[in-house]
Amino acid sequence: MAKRIQLLLIMGIVLIVSWTLVEPVGGAPKNSLITTLKIMPDAPQVNLFEGIEQQTLAARVAPISAYNSSVFITNLTAQPLTVKLPQSVASVHILAQNGPGNGFLQGLQNQPQQQTGKSQAVGGNLTPVGNNQNFDFKGLFTIPAEKTVRLRLQSVCLEHGKPSPSSLKTYELRPIESEVQDKALVLLLTKFDPRYDDWEMMQAIAWHLSSHMEWRELANEKKDRVIGGGVPLFSTAQLLAAKKIVEMAQVNVNRRQTVETRQEFSNSKTDVDSISTFSRTRGNRR
Repeated sequence: MAKRIQLLLIMGIVLIVSWTLVEPVGGAPKNSLITTLKIMPDAPQVNLFEGIEQQTLAARVAPISAYNSSVFITNLTAQPLTVKLPQSVASVHILAQNGPGNGFLQGLQNQPQQQTGKSQAVGGNLTPVGNNQNFDFKGLFTIPAEKTVRLRLQSVCLEHGKPSPSSLKTYELRPIESEVQDKALVLLLTKFDPRYDDWEMMQAIAWHLSSHMEWRELANEKKDRVIGGGVPLFSTAQLLAAKKIVEMAQVNVNRRQTVETRQEFSNSKTDVDSISTFSRTRGNRR
């Protein structure tokens, strides 16, 4: 028993030391790491992935588990920048390559993109860490010049059957639309709030829509297999609620697509009418 306690203490010390040694993005000094967020009204605003494309921002993901990652966003410029986050993001396992580079950025610049690895991609929301109780977080915050902000990515797995993320693997942020094709799942991930929503129910939804698992298959998923052959990963109530939410999301997406199609048809019809009217006017002038 004493040896077990000593082992746990040693592991805890190693984890604490390794955490303090994590380098922020772009070689920023450790004392520049910011966890308490603020907004400077006069700072220019940039969308996260646009900033990465323009090389005014850099981002690095430090996976902890399938459900939590630390995300470091660095302002590479000499002036403060207000960053606008997307409503949801994906984090993807990439195979490490020699030399600096951002796989997503390489893709935007028409360069060969880093090859994705064999571990699960995850999708979720970026949220603040630290003392932000008095900060009204709406996806906007300012990073001072050459400083780094640490955020938390709270996520669910998108690829059933693949190994889970870990701190030993290299992950990068990507737009959720680049990794999730199902529009209903994109919608639900943007609405997902781990503070209030059922995390396991959201995981069942993600596997159903992204890995095409039937509800019956999800009902057979087990955890703690060592104990009594396994405990169901999802309860019946969670799966029933998940199924209902998916149906509602699909109706919502179909309704939006119908409205967009009608608007496109209306615009094209207006263009045709304008062309016809213009032709008739020219004819009368003749």
